[in-house]
Amino acid sequence: MLERRRYARVPESLQIAYEILPAESTRQYLTKDISQGGIRFLAHEFIPKGSRLRIRISFPRTLFSFEALVKCMWIKEMPLGEEFEVGVEFVDLPPEIVDYLISYIRVSLKINSQQPKQ
Repeated sequence: MLERRRYARVPESLQIAYEILPAESTRQYLTKDISQGGIRFLAHEFIPKGSRLRIRISFPRTLFSFEALVKCMWIKEMPLGEEFEVGVEFVDLPPEIVDYLISYIRVSLKINSQQPKQ
């Protein structure tokens, strides 16, 4: 199968807070994976494709966090219908955050490749 993604993704469970714009309230959840181009996470609500969100994400191992604007690229209802898997794309990330993500993902991929397979 041909890989369609432009960026490498790493499985990562990070705290994420998001607001659907215009902001009504902040929700919190965990990411499923992250890449230089976007994030996949679970939500308890339907987020229409094309929606803009403001996210806040924290990397506890490095004590780094940032806020960013993202766009919902796809959404999929999970089998039990209580959650939705959401794919968002970063919108205009500053270069220093892009650099951080590239470095973080490279280190994570290296660590994951060195762990024994079970």
